[in-house]
Amino acid sequence: MSSALDLIATCGLYCGACSFKLAVDENDRAHVRAMPARYEKAKEAELEACPGCRGEATACDADPCKIRACARTRELVHCGPCADFPCGILSAFANDGVPHHGETLGNLKRLREVGEEAWLAEQRARWTCACGARRSWYLRECPKCARTLTDHL
Repeated sequence: MSSALDLIATCGLYCGACSFKLAVDENDRAHVRAMPARYEKAKEAELEACPGCRGEATACDADPCKIRACARTRELVHCGPCADFPCGILSAFANDGVPHHGETLGNLKRLREVGEEAWLAEQRARWTCACGARRSWYLRECPKCARTLTDHL
């Protein structure tokens, strides 16, 4: 059974704006086609739903996620409440040059400040166009109303 908390990745990303997730959920490749060049192979590959960080088998299992593994050993849903926040593993991820990864430290700080439910409400508002369409990280134009989006990565 999934919950709204499933949209908080262990590292602090908001899964509700994930280009891969929205491409599957909305059946619209525009979300992945707008991603940076490093994702070129994925842009035309078969779309597969990501189970997120909470499931037993995740997309990360092919390349084990050190962040997820650490959080699991500490019995944390995400890195926000960790006593060692921000650690070297998380800082390296946030600074690896992938634009949406750069949001993780700020997201986790905000999660610590306002709590999970309030943060999720903020993220839903941020990543929903005025017309009601869901937006992903790299789209510069709303897929539904074609409005230029000012809040993207």
